[in-house]
Amino acid sequence: MERIFQLHLGRPLTVEVVQDILAQQITLTYSPDSKENLNPESFLPKDVITPAELQKLAIGLGLETPAELTPIMLLLLAYFFAKNPVANNSQIISRILEFYRFEVFPQVFRQGLYASPTAHLLLPVFGATKVYYQGYLLKAADVHDIFSWQFLPWPDELPRALTETSFLGVSNVLYCFIQFKNIVIYSQELLPAAAIGSGPGNLFQDQIDNLVTQLNDYLAFPVGHLKHVNGLVYQVVKLISKFGEHTFENITQLLNENKFSFSLNNQISLNSHHLLALLEALNQENLLLFESNFNPNSETAADLNNPLMMQPYFFLKNLEKILAIVTLLQLTAATNPENLLIGIANLRDTYRKQVVDVLQEANFDELIRKTIAFMYARVASK
Repeated sequence: MERIFQLHLGRPLTVEVVQDILAQQITLTYSPDSKENLNPESFLPKDVITPAELQKLAIGLGLETPAELTPIMLLLLAYFFAKNPVANNSQIISRILEFYRFEVFPQVFRQGLYASPTAHLLLPVFGATKVYYQGYLLKAADVHDIFSWQFLPWPDELPRALTETSFLGVSNVLYCFIQFKNIVIYSQELLPAAAIGSGPGNLFQDQIDNLVTQLNDYLAFPVGHLKHVNGLVYQVVKLISKFGEHTFENITQLLNENKFSFSLNNQISLNSHHLLALLEALNQENLLLFESNFNPNSETAADLNNPLMMQPYFFLKNLEKILAIVTLLQLTAATNPENLLIGIANLRDTYRKQVVDVLQEANFDELIRKTIAFMYARVASK
């Protein structure tokens, strides 16, 4: 039976719901509340901006937002309008969900004014600026023509809270936190002896549960405060960084007296000592990033270079590489299979069949990418 999440004011999004939507285990739908439509006072708050003012904020520059974040930004944007309705609210939310369903993703930049990502996210819904569709960067108006979508009329006014909500920051926190939870699950299978992230009273599990509560509380609020978002960013970054450090310490301890060399698919020759050195370099990079220029109390609304909101993503990508290297060390070691736990033996066999045996390129970076894909697929298959 298909699971459906009905988007409306009285039913807040949660971390679990977002995770299930992204995994295509829940279908997100929207139908306007009849009471909302009959009450004109339910639409706009007193503090508003005009569409023209919003369009002037579309001055993003630099690198684009990672593609993984844009779908979550669209979900949060639809959810925002469900909580803060405007005159043609039903049409706007429906079009945003059509963007999500057909994978029409606005071109959003990482740098600019605080509200620049929001402007770039919303303007294509009304046919302006550009979007990605099927891997091509196209004019939003042209994609409207492809789907025979009618252009939506702009409402006369929009809630000013739209420009005060960091869809980029919150989507980054949600995405990285959800992926981090998957990594923790995978690590429990990869390093059962280390008991990372499991067991009663475990520090990491307690922090994960606490952060789930905080994120759900944040999502339930009508409008998010910038300082609150920065606090969540800081907590996610700290959690990812400490987990990476803990993983490094455990694998170093496990392999400290078992140095070895091995070859993958007769192409890539690896040395465990070198991999441990690379692992240490990645761990040190995380620590340096965490300790340098990280200010969770920042409240700058017009920062032309705001790296804080992207910090979780950088830390997550480092952690993925750390776990990929740990996978190489743990599952390709030339140890006696009889000494392996049954679970690890099965995991090693699957890894070799799905990654090592099908590896076509003698390229270490490609091996890491395939290993990361294997990690997430392993969790999704459970």
